[in-house]
Amino acid sequence: MLSRRIPWLAASLVLSLACASVRTDHARTVATAGAASARAMDAVLVLAEETAVDADSARALSESGGLARDSRRQVLERHEGIIALVGDLERLRRHTKLLGRYFDALHSLTETEGDVRAREAAAQAASAASDLGRELSGSTLLTASDRDLLAKSAGLAARGAREAALSRELEAHGAAIEQELALQQALLVALRRSIRVDSASLRELAAQRDVAAPFVNDAIADARVWISNRRSVVLPPPAVESLGNAADAASRLRGAWAALVSGRFDGTAWSAVLADAEDLLALAHSIRETRR
Repeated sequence: MLSRRIPWLAASLVLSLACASVRTDHARTVATAGAASARAMDAVLVLAEETAVDADSARALSESGGLARDSRRQVLERHEGIIALVGDLERLRRHTKLLGRYFDALHSLTETEGDVRAREAAAQAASAASDLGRELSGSTLLTASDRDLLAKSAGLAARGAREAALSRELEAHGAAIEQELALQQALLVALRRSIRVDSASLRELAAQRDVAAPFVNDAIADARVWISNRRSVVLPPPAVESLGNAADAASRLRGAWAALVSGRFDGTAWSAVLADAEDLLALAHSIRETRR
């Protein structure tokens, strides 16, 4: 969960309707956790992109072995579909960054200056995230079942009284942001399914090329390299692990936000969101280092 603590969502409320106001310390807690989660999710999505492209490249190499020039060109053309997948992932990264910008703007609403600018920034980020979310909801990563679940979650209404600007903002965009968080969660779950297949394909090819073939043919040039290669195909793939963690973290974030919109600030839940973000970012950085 995220090493750097960044401003995120600014809105929370006390449980008493008679004394309904948003405490700024709660708002800053939400803001920090939200922005941290956005950055962590982006780091994980970069790993997902790399894993998907690597797996597709490995499959193309495997299919092209021993073929003539024209046939090899056809194999490469068949694999151009990876460009569409990367396009979806890039849109999801932009969507995640827009959510981060929204929570940064909400954090600004806890400050004494720039109230109008902060409200405008929050509204613009929420609107842009919703627009991009509608585009992402058509992603081929999502199954019909995924889309049905998203449709059922689209009717949340923001309620509860809040302190001035925070109250107005949460009432204006709370439900819309909850829907975008639901979409993010669904896409991360779908992406985990896709990357699990890609990762298995990579591991199978590596197991044959880098482990089985050198061993059977008594052609191991460097025992330490062979041991390292074997370890990489036996141990659980880290990219899939990070995506699994990201999908779970997205679920917890969505739950904490839904509670907030309905009038309940859960400090423990938001602490868990921040911890998720810190762990995810550390894991993503660790995996990136091993790939260099």
